[in-house]
Amino acid sequence: MNDVRRNPRFACSFPAVFHGPRGAVRGTCTNLSLGGLYFEGNSLAVGSNAEVTLDLQALGKLKLRCEIRHHGSHGMGVQFTRFEPDQAELLQRVLSTLQK
Repeated sequence: MNDVRRNPRFACSFPAVFHGPRGAVRGTCTNLSLGGLYFEGNSLAVGSNAEVTLDLQALGKLKLRCEIRHHGSHGMGVQFTRFEPDQAELLQRVLSTLQK
């Protein structure tokens, strides 16, 4: 199977909380890119829209709008759907630290 992602993903381990129609779902963001992330924890329905908050430790918290794209063996793949300028800037800073 070919990897058709537009953005490289980087391994990480950030606490994450999804705020969906049924309340909060807590887990861990295990990889991150400009386009999305993989979340290990309970899954929300594929196609549903949600908001995820990543705890980036020293860099603060990042809250992003997203869509659940697929379920995996331990969680779900998520695509970001909208960024504010300050959110995109913080995400870029985080990714630059993960590239090292």
